[in-house]
Amino acid sequence: MTKIYADSEVCSWHLAQINLEIINEIAAGHPAVFHMPYPYDPGFELKIERAVAMCPKVVILVSELHRDSAKFIINHQHPKIEYFICGFVKGYANNSWMDWFITTCDFYKDTDILTQLVPYKIKPKYFDVLLGWRKPHRDVAYNFIVENNLLDKVTMTYLLDKTKPIDQQGIWEVAIPDNTFNTVTHINYLGKPVSLSQIIPVDVYNQTAYTVVAETNYDNHYSFYTEKIVKPILAERLFIVFSGQHYLRNLCSLGFKTFDGIIDETYDSVEDNDQRFKLACEQIQYLIDQPQDKILEQIRPITEHNKQVMLTTYWYGYFIKELRAVLLAHTN
Repeated sequence: MTKIYADSEVCSWHLAQINLEIINEIAAGHPAVFHMPYPYDPGFELKIERAVAMCPKVVILVSELHRDSAKFIINHQHPKIEYFICGFVKGYANNSWMDWFITTCDFYKDTDILTQLVPYKIKPKYFDVLLGWRKPHRDVAYNFIVENNLLDKVTMTYLLDKTKPIDQQGIWEVAIPDNTFNTVTHINYLGKPVSLSQIIPVDVYNQTAYTVVAETNYDNHYSFYTEKIVKPILAERLFIVFSGQHYLRNLCSLGFKTFDGIIDETYDSVEDNDQRFKLACEQIQYLIDQPQDKILEQIRPITEHNKQVMLTTYWYGYFIKELRAVLLAHTN
């Protein structure tokens, strides 16, 4: 009988999709599946050490790839451990679990929201710059817009006051509950639960031509892909990304295309953060200086391709097939 230890409801749910029997305690000879906690809990290391000592295979699902979780992956490489992560860790081969791709796409496949967008129509403004909570790489984009007197060319929001709820800051596509402090808060939207951060800002997109993606993180040794990149891809938009080195290169390895040749994307290969962000800012200015009709015509084959890849790739199927193969190779 195939029996697997699952340390959380998340693990149990995925194991149920492949009809594996779940046990509630780590048992010698049986594989174990863990969901890496976020925020990171130092006690997680002891759990994994115990599991490695007892189990033939230990699977760790990583839906939130941040500095602590990337460090854990780098420091805990073991023949018994298999990681499924939502991106890439530089220098380490891991399986993909593109959870933000999966959940965001699943929501939009069941709505008509994307039909409300007009991606190739000339817009009154050039960029949406929806920056989220304050972080150093987002400061760079914000300061560039302000210091170069580009506020009238873009729609920009920045959540600068941690003591103030986000319903009192920014621009939101839908009404959100009072005293909301977290952009990943789930709300009921069109009769379905969805994270606030996953909601495509239709009104903003239909008033702006391109998107600045200020990703969650900007470390060079890993790439974490979130709803922030999914939304402009689904909306058929050109994007400039403020994140870590090789974010775009790694994205292309998943089947997407980016915009080198239309803009200069050499910023993606630059290791130094300040220089990489400076070059990305230069591309914002470059696009503002170009006629929109010309750029929108050039990007269309790329943006249509990207939307197709995002919506038709069976991201969950690839993940669950590989998870099943890993576990069944090590079961009693």
